[in-house]
Amino acid sequence: MKKAIWMAMAVVLAASNLTFAQANPAVNDTLMKYEHEMLEQFQKKDWAGFKKRIMAGAWTIDENGPMPVEELVKQAGDPKANLMWTYKVSDMKVVDLEANTKAVVYKIDQKGSMMGQPFPPTVYSTTIWANHGGNWMAVFHQESKAAPPMPPAKK
Repeated sequence: MKKAIWMAMAVVLAASNLTFAQANPAVNDTLMKYEHEMLEQFQKKDWAGFKKRIMAGAWTIDENGPMPVEELVKQAGDPKANLMWTYKVSDMKVVDLEANTKAVVYKIDQKGSMMGQPFPPTVYSTTIWANHGGNWMAVFHQESKAAPPMPPAKK
């Protein structure tokens, strides 16, 4: 019981640190704009534009596992991959992790495929952004496939 109480207190303290991190609306707007631009560039297969705001050595992870972003770009940019993708973003917001680190979180409803494999219809995405010398760079991206709807409760 005491362990559960301590765990709950730790979660509350961790959440309060996120809540009290210094918010900067102008930075948040900029990061959401960058995120939208990168999604558009990925859709248009503009790999130079897509990589412009991604830090060298950045990683991504989805239901297929972790991968360096450079490898993702190499695979997606290969004409044999036959990348086709349409998307709609919703619920985008910025979580302040600390003054120089932010997480942009959002939902993507999507259609398309790559290498003959269909994309999940809905994913929840997070991109971690870090300020390096005044330049905000994406350092990590994660996508979680949405769970199927819960069945109705039995009466």
